[in-house]
Amino acid sequence: MVHRASRHIAPTKQQLSSNIKGEISIVIPAAGMGRRMKSYGPKALVPLPSGKTNPRTGEPRGENVTLIERQLNILIDCYPNAEIFIVVGFQAEKIRHQLKDYPVRFIYNPLHESTNVLYSLGLAFQAMISASAIIVYGDLIFNTNAVQNLRGDSKVIVDAYGHLSDDEVGLTIQDKQAMTFAYGLKDKWAQIVYLTKKELLLFKEISIHPDTSQWFGYEALNHVIKHGGNFEVIRPRTMQLIEIDQAKDLEKIANLN
Repeated sequence: MVHRASRHIAPTKQQLSSNIKGEISIVIPAAGMGRRMKSYGPKALVPLPSGKTNPRTGEPRGENVTLIERQLNILIDCYPNAEIFIVVGFQAEKIRHQLKDYPVRFIYNPLHESTNVLYSLGLAFQAMISASAIIVYGDLIFNTNAVQNLRGDSKVIVDAYGHLSDDEVGLTIQDKQAMTFAYGLKDKWAQIVYLTKKELLLFKEISIHPDTSQWFGYEALNHVIKHGGNFEVIRPRTMQLIEIDQAKDLEKIANLN
C-alpha cells in the first residue's frame, strides 16, 4: 500500500491570499523524470518561445521561457483568479527555483519514481478546496485556444486534428460526450480536462484511493464515466498542441510562436 505524503504539500503563499476565490484550481503534474529525456533534466524546463504576443501588433514576443513558464503565462492570462498547483518530484528544486517568482503552490511527490500520474494528482487534490479544477499535463506545449473558457459542465479537450501521435490515448465519442478512453482510437485526448460537480468529486475520490497509485489519468476518467460522470468533448479548431515525450519532439518547437 502506498501512503499519502501530505506533509509534502506546501502552504499557500502569502501573495495568493487575495487571489483565491474558491472558484477554480489548476493542477499541473510535473513530477516524472521522463526516462527517454532524463539527460535533459525536467521536461518542464525545456526552453521555448514565451507564447505571448505583442498587444499592439499581435506578433509573437521574442523572449524565451521554459515549458512550464509558457504554460503558466497562458493559464494565468486565461484564469487570473485560479490557484495553481504544480506537482514536482524529479529534480524538484530546479523547478522550484525557476518558478520562484510565480504565484503557485508546489506539491512534492516523494514517490515519483514508483507511482504514476494519478498519485501526483491525488496529492494536489488533497490540498485543493475549489469548486472546479483544470488538469493540464506538465509536458504539453499549447496555445490560449486550447485552454480558454473552460466553464460550465465538466469537459475534456480532444485533439481531432492530428497534433498528437497515434500511440497516445484516444477516446470514443457519442453525442459530443466522451464514452471510453483507450489506446488505439483515432480522436486523441489532449491531456487537458476540466472537472466540476460530480465529476470532480469522483475523480478526487479515486485519485486518493490506496490501490490506484499506478494508474494513468485516463484510467481515472474511465472510472468517473463508469460511475455516472459525463464529459463534454471540446475540439478547439485553432488549438496548438505538442507533447514533449522524447528528444525528437524538440524538433517540433523550431517554428513555435
